[in-house]
Amino acid sequence: MGIERIGNIGKIFQTNKAKPVKQAKSAPTLGQDTVSISQEAIKAQEVAAAQKTVKSSPDVRAEKVKAAKEKLARGDYDKIDTEVLERVAEKIAEALVRG
Repeated sequence: MGIERIGNIGKIFQTNKAKPVKQAKSAPTLGQDTVSISQEAIKAQEVAAAQKTVKSSPDVRAEKVKAAKEKLARGDYDKIDTEVLERVAEKIAEALVRG
């Protein structure tokens, strides 16, 4: 008995050799895009962030208000030491100089 080839069945068993992959040519660069942010935009962003922080914090800290009212009622603020007044004045002056 003889076995003959049937159609293209012989090609199925042949090993396919890997073909080298051609590398695609990279697209030519036309130029570079640049982005610049103005100083005004940077300041506006900082202001917006500060406003967001202020809005998210509570308006009044009730415990601080209560403590201040109690001190006023007791007369704690009537007689302030001159040393304390000088330190407060220095801090205010420093804040004004820093602007």
